[in-house]
Amino acid sequence: MKLFARFIRRRRGTNPNTVFARQRLQKTMPGETGALAGSRLGFLVN
Repeated sequence: MKLFARFIRRRRGTNPNTVFARQRLQKTMPGETGALAGSRLGFLVN
């Protein structure tokens, strides 16, 4: 149920600094962004 709730919950307003940091990381290290998202959501990323 907890996993299901993660996908349904509303998005909170994101911090602009976080958004810019993610965009910068995405340009320099694309794999790193996927790994961070995977670790945050609990997925194994290869």
